[in-house]
Amino acid sequence: MIRFLFLSLVPLIGTSIGSTLGIFNNFNNKFEDQEEVLVAVATGILASISLSLFMEAFESLKNPSLFIGIFIGFLFIFIMNYFTRKNEKTNNINSKLFWAMLIHNIPEGIIIGIALANRNFVESFTLILSISLQNIPDGLVVSMPLVKIKGKNSALCYGVLSGIVEPIAAMIVVFTAAHTTNITRFEPLLTGFSLATVLMITIELLKDCKKKYRTVVAAAIFTTIFNAVFNGILG
Repeated sequence: MIRFLFLSLVPLIGTSIGSTLGIFNNFNNKFEDQEEVLVAVATGILASISLSLFMEAFESLKNPSLFIGIFIGFLFIFIMNYFTRKNEKTNNINSKLFWAMLIHNIPEGIIIGIALANRNFVESFTLILSISLQNIPDGLVVSMPLVKIKGKNSALCYGVLSGIVEPIAAMIVVFTAAHTTNITRFEPLLTGFSLATVLMITIELLKDCKKKYRTVVAAAIFTTIFNAVFNGILG
């Protein structure tokens, strides 16, 4: 069980590395320009994640829980927008980035937990390493914009917290290994929820990218290729 706990924490190391890289960025007087570029990069990464979730959702079209998850996801975004619309624009953007990454990490944590519960060490390790590498840019885009607003310590905490749900979800699955088949039934629900929330946040962030659409496209293509290459190498 200790080995499983250690392996489940590895993706959090990836998120932490990205978050640490984010807080050591030296902001200058052109912070607003840097932030626009960063939001564009983050939007591109989220667009890549949305595409991946679309492909996962397509495989579960016959499962009604997928559409229930989508509905709950849209409802969650509506509620989040209601409570954040009075905040400053920058804080609102950062809040959406944090929630998008956190929500996206929940299904990944469950996938890791299922792999660990099957006790296939090689398969689990390659999957975890692949997810850990993907988590580096995720942590970076959460922490970097927060440095100027909340300071380095808080920015690092938010970045790490966005990925802490992965080991938590993984260990919940491992501790309930006897019911793993029941847990997998919730996968379409979580996929639908993640798809709706990440897609809506991506669309909203696109509005704040102004003329940075080329950066969005470049980041989306790079992230897609990056994930495909590492999944191909490790898979």
